[in-house]
Amino acid sequence: MKPFNLFTYGTLMNPAVFRAVLGRRLVRHSEEADNVETFFPRYGVLDDYSKVSPDHTYLYAVPDPLGRIRGYLVGPLPGECMKALLKFEGRNYHRQRVKVQTKEGLEKGVVFVGHLEHMKHSFGYQFRDPLKQEILLRNKIETALLEAERELLHTDDKVERRAFGELRGPTIRDIMRQHFDAGGISDYAIRQSIKDTPLPDFTNIIEDPVARALAPNYLTMVVRQVVFNELEEKIRYDFRYELDHMGLTSHYYERTVSSLAALRILNSSGKMLDLLSGDCLNELDFPHDHLVDYVRWAVAASDSIYDSQLAKRAIEFVNGNRGGGYVSMGAELEFSNIGHDIVENAEGDRLRDWRYDGFYYFRDFGLNMLTWKLGGHVDDHRKKVSNERRRGFFEVALGTLSLEAQLSKPVTDDPWVLNQLIHETRRFYDIAPHSIHISLQLRSRHKPVRDRLMHLGTMKCLFAIAGDPVRMPNGRVRIHRLVSNEIISLETVPMMMFSEISRRHSSDSSESISPSKSSGRFVQQFKFLRLSPDLNYEPLVMAMKGLQISRSPGSFMSPRQYKTSPKHRKRFEDLIAWGASPEPIGDDEIENFLSDVYDGLMTERRGKPAHTEAYIAWAINEVRKMLKQFNDLVSSAK
Repeated sequence: MKPFNLFTYGTLMNPAVFRAVLGRRLVRHSEEADNVETFFPRYGVLDDYSKVSPDHTYLYAVPDPLGRIRGYLVGPLPGECMKALLKFEGRNYHRQRVKVQTKEGLEKGVVFVGHLEHMKHSFGYQFRDPLKQEILLRNKIETALLEAERELLHTDDKVERRAFGELRGPTIRDIMRQHFDAGGISDYAIRQSIKDTPLPDFTNIIEDPVARALAPNYLTMVVRQVVFNELEEKIRYDFRYELDHMGLTSHYYERTVSSLAALRILNSSGKMLDLLSGDCLNELDFPHDHLVDYVRWAVAASDSIYDSQLAKRAIEFVNGNRGGGYVSMGAELEFSNIGHDIVENAEGDRLRDWRYDGFYYFRDFGLNMLTWKLGGHVDDHRKKVSNERRRGFFEVALGTLSLEAQLSKPVTDDPWVLNQLIHETRRFYDIAPHSIHISLQLRSRHKPVRDRLMHLGTMKCLFAIAGDPVRMPNGRVRIHRLVSNEIISLETVPMMMFSEISRRHSSDSSESISPSKSSGRFVQQFKFLRLSPDLNYEPLVMAMKGLQISRSPGSFMSPRQYKTSPKHRKRFEDLIAWGASPEPIGDDEIENFLSDVYDGLMTERRGKPAHTEAYIAWAINEVRKMLKQFNDLVSSAK
């Protein structure tokens, strides 16, 4: 067959599916395309057709004189691609030659449209229930895992298959997401996606003496993570009914409550996880045993310790204490055994973390595959995602759907749940906590004012609570986050990571190569906070939420703001000077701060409070006590 243009309007718009089916890549920029192995998708519109999904699983183009479908025109593709497309699309589709409107004009192409006669006999009521769809999809994934397991591991042992699935975690997550968000995914794409993902192993580090020395630490983390993953999955399976009846909407990350329950169980189990990890490392031998052997061991161990009654009590605890809210929230936690020096000395030649070496071997031990449920990755403050070894923070980005696609969902609207999840996550990872970023979704979809300044007194109050005030050896108090290089950079042009407004995507708008710039929601991320076991983030989140609603503060502070805005520059300099030698915060400043918090919280839900007035009063009194403690600390140092 001659080369042809392909019009795509469903799952083939996804780069991962496109590659899995055709072995070619879609690229974001036209100059990156070579039209042999890489292709640039052009926006196109197909008239006289509409999209339908009679099984709520796959999208079908059907004739419609008043219809039109938007999609991509890709090509010209080699004629050999047609065979793969015919296999992928199956009996319910047939190819049709059409003309597609692009910005260059009408162009000829091929589209796969619904085969109406076959469709009439294919669909029934049993396919319309989302839960049944999920079960059907999981059965298909299980079949694909079995095929891959037999090919790669030469076994069909079920525990081994679950271990194999753990090491395919992000791939399975993406298959599920694409099915429900992007209109379905074929059996062929499922099999190819699972088989196409390399199985991580120790091949690249067998001869590395540093990796061998650190292996027990990494493998302990592997075992702990797999046990958590398996418990969370069991809880979601066993208590699906209870979770579905908590009123948790699809707007939020679906694993929030089950993750919190699993973390509570494991964190309350004393030294059990340490004993399990120790037994595993005694029984297996690095590097003679494979990574999948360690994962398999942890999978089996999780079965032996799972207690449905404990899980039930954990679910009931969360359900009995959660209080709800209105503003959607999320959090990113950073961990490092040597603090911010890990990004200042990425080569590791000045200061070393002798437990993980700045997570330099994170990928070699499969942790990029295993930590996905809590959004785990290595962040060197330059790139969020990289296939290279690098040193950086271990970061947990709660609610992450895909790091590669930059997709995430808020984890909750409840400050209590967020605080619990933050601290249980901090307790679970045996790594020194460093900092936390808390995100609040802006209520309006309209473009926010990014340069609106927050009052100096308000910023002082926030840093006094969560900016890590410390007493120095000379007796003086300093605000560590304001006098260190952790959130402030003085290179070339000063900047501060205090707050930042950005847009977040959570669904299929990001499945496309070039998602609409108007899609997604604006969030404000507060980046100045210390991650500490001594901080109660529940009233602090309430305070930030109230301020964000009542004052709508902008981002602070970018190099552009420092260079072009004298007000921003002056605010920055005043704040730095106060942080180096803080004075007690005045009563008027505190009351103005708390008044703004109160005003915002009283109008959170369309002009009305989202919480009871008693809870709002509790949160404000807790914040007032925190500020008094700060003032007492500063006054005692005089």
